Amino acid sequence: MTPPPSPMPPPGSPLLPPDPPSPLGPHGFPLDSVPMGIALSQGGLYLQVNAAFLRLFGLETASEILGRPFLDTIEPGQRDLLRRRNQERERTGSGPVEYETLGLRKDGTAFPMQVHVSSIPLTRGVGTLAFLTDISERKAVEARLLDSEERFRAYVEQSIDVIFTLDAQGTFTFVSPAWERHFGYSPGEVLGRSFAPFVHPEDVEPCLQYLLRVLSTGHPETSPPYRVRHADGSWRRFVANGSAMASPGGGPVFLGVAHDITEEHAAQEALRKERKNAERYLGVAQVILVAFDAEARITLLNGKGHAVLGYAEGELIGRDWFRVCLPPEEYEPVVGVYRRILAGEVEALEYYENHILRKDGEPRLIAWHNAVIRDEEGRITGIISSGEDITERRQAEAALRENEEQLRVIFSASDAGIIMVSDQGVITFANQGMADLFGMTVQEVIGTTYPSHLHESEKQTGDARMRRIITGEIQSVSVERKYIRADGTTFWGHLSGRRMEHPDGSLRALIGIITDVSKRREAEEQQRLLQAQLHQAQKMESLGSLAGGVAHDMNNVLAAILGYASAHIEDQPPGSPTQKAFGTIIRAAERGGNMIKSLLSFARQNATEEQDLDLNAILREEVQLLERTTLSKVHLIMDLQEQLQTIRGDPGALTHAVMNLCVNAVDAMPENGTLTLRTRNLDHGRIEVQVRDTGTGMPQEVLDKALDPFFTTKEVGKGTGLGLSIVYSTVKTHHGEMDIQSAPGQGTCVTLRFPASASAGPARPADPAEEAEQIPPHGSLNVLIVDDDPDILSSMQGMLDRLGHWALLARGGEEALELVEAGLKIDVIILDMNMPGLGGIGTLPRLRARLPRVPVLLVTGRADQTAQDLARAHPFVTLLPKPFGMKELQAHLAFQVG
Repeated sequence: MTPPPSPMPPPGSPLLPPDPPSPLGPHGFPLDSVPMGIALSQGGLYLQVNAAFLRLFGLETASEILGRPFLDTIEPGQRDLLRRRNQERERTGSGPVEYETLGLRKDGTAFPMQVHVSSIPLTRGVGTLAFLTDISERKAVEARLLDSEERFRAYVEQSIDVIFTLDAQGTFTFVSPAWERHFGYSPGEVLGRSFAPFVHPEDVEPCLQYLLRVLSTGHPETSPPYRVRHADGSWRRFVANGSAMASPGGGPVFLGVAHDITEEHAAQEALRKERKNAERYLGVAQVILVAFDAEARITLLNGKGHAVLGYAEGELIGRDWFRVCLPPEEYEPVVGVYRRILAGEVEALEYYENHILRKDGEPRLIAWHNAVIRDEEGRITGIISSGEDITERRQAEAALRENEEQLRVIFSASDAGIIMVSDQGVITFANQGMADLFGMTVQEVIGTTYPSHLHESEKQTGDARMRRIITGEIQSVSVERKYIRADGTTFWGHLSGRRMEHPDGSLRALIGIITDVSKRREAEEQQRLLQAQLHQAQKMESLGSLAGGVAHDMNNVLAAILGYASAHIEDQPPGSPTQKAFGTIIRAAERGGNMIKSLLSFARQNATEEQDLDLNAILREEVQLLERTTLSKVHLIMDLQEQLQTIRGDPGALTHAVMNLCVNAVDAMPENGTLTLRTRNLDHGRIEVQVRDTGTGMPQEVLDKALDPFFTTKEVGKGTGLGLSIVYSTVKTHHGEMDIQSAPGQGTCVTLRFPASASAGPARPADPAEEAEQIPPHGSLNVLIVDDDPDILSSMQGMLDRLGHWALLARGGEEALELVEAGLKIDVIILDMNMPGLGGIGTLPRLRARLPRVPVLLVTGRADQTAQDLARAHPFVTLLPKPFGMKELQAHLAFQVG
């Protein structure tokens, strides 16, 4: 078989016509309607660009770039490489080349782009045809593209159509297996040969022109029908869908897909196949590609568009885009704009967002990039758009804004301070609560360092802990720190801090929440002080109980001493040494008894009862006690008014109150000073008591808290803080008033004012011992002495003997009851309160049951409330405090039986 003569030009001859390529692309579409940037250059200078190129580089008109070096649109770091590559390609006329580089927009921003270049012959030498695509978003889908390439390779291998490639000279460089099925030739018989011998002679020239157009424009184009000879000599009619691409060597390569259109409907089938192939190519894009004509009928929709809209492939072709795919509420506004674009009244919006409706009715928000389609006369015939589904992104942005607003509200409303700290310790964010804690504005807080707000005592540990979180040694911290405000005041804050990290684990910032816990810490400190003071008060109470017990035993000792001495002093010659000795013993015993009495009053062991009191007498008693203890280092002034009116009150409570005031006054004069005790009768039936010292005095802040329970300025263990509060409570109980005047270095004066007693009688009932001298001797009495102390029994027996009475001795309540049961005649019973066994409490009721009218002297060294209650519960019972002498005993016996 002899192939037909080839009209191919000789090797090395230019394939392009002498005129510049037509601005029209495949199917008569203008190049400006193609979203891909296209540029023709020669000698490194731009000769022609399309509208997509201008948009790609941020240019407004072609005049801004035509005639300028193509390297002006390349990022400087890429220019040397591309300059050498372009020079070599134009010098050698190599084939198409595809590569990636960085483009440079008019505003100076760089972006990644893919460049497909082909060296093409021009009338005046060799030019470069470049196809430019922004691949910023494509990077994310490269893996999917690779998978798509594998599917395409499988498609090629299994394709019924003939897929082939031709180099710039029209020589076959690849044919698919379908070649042999269609034409009867094996691929080996075709490769390396020109296409011309296989094509009908009448069709060679149209095919050649078609090939040159595709290689020069770089756009896919469907060939005119052409005939190919089968191996059996028959002719079959085909149509090819071809496009240009770069070969590995850099030259242009024609990629063709040939389809058998032998049948009458070959033309329509070829068109359908061509559109199908185009849609497959566009389907790899991860954006929606849609085109519709002037009637809004959809002419193109890629796979991504079908997937987003939820329609099957081809289901929407020919249908009204706006009526099918737009929500009803957006139909009129969008269609109105579209009609104005078709009429040329407004320019098509390059970027626009609107909702579309999926087949299932779900709305989706799409961001569109639009371009108009024009015919050969420049009339607008439709729009082609690429769209990105941004529904989830907008929802995420809205959720983020909502979250940020919620956080802003929370941060603003929170009383706690919230800060964000950089890895340098600088505060980059602070809420109003934090500003309020620091006593600053939010703007003043931001930019300061976190350690600068720590108290000096906290800076070292606080800064060290912050560094450990910054380095990741620890993840969080929960600690209380002392902070300093802008005005210098301090507060305690609880810090809860945590690392905020980037996805890779590196530190983004530190988040800290600070809560003012000053009041809680003050309460805890106050509670600690209260517990310590209560412990001290309990120790004082225990000491009082111990003092009471010791006083009872001491009173027994003193009672025995005083009894012996008073019983025998009368037997001694007047003025003799023995009489003087006994007198000294009696005075010492009485002095000791008075001291024990004062201690019992101070320890509150005496009975709480009201009676008419002489405050002068109370002051003198306390002075006698203080003179033996604390008054030795101060000068005492007693300014007591004679004939001071009495008051009605509890002697023990008032004794304790006076003792507290005197002790406080002495403590306020650690070196020396003067203590003044003064009493006065006032008008309107009131009396006044003053305790004044010349001590250190109190500042106003201490004076304001002086009456608070447990407040004290004394060292731990040296005071309960109850003194003045008890004094105040005692004064109020007695319907009195209390006033404190003090100043640093000026001493302190405490003034007590009480209402005078309405009774005109003596301050208290006359002591029987005071009338002993006036009581005439009485007849002999049988006296039963009940006491467990042998010394008391012996001394009291001696006194009774001296007084002419008979003494019957019982060493306990049980023994006394046995004597009574024996029928002994008893005129008076002297019963000790505190004894083993039944004691006074158990013995007295039994004695009273057997001897209902026999007088009883209830003897005790501690006349507490229990003794008072016991005496009141039974008739003919009188308390006789220890110690007592013979005269006191004689007076009480005379009083009981007189």
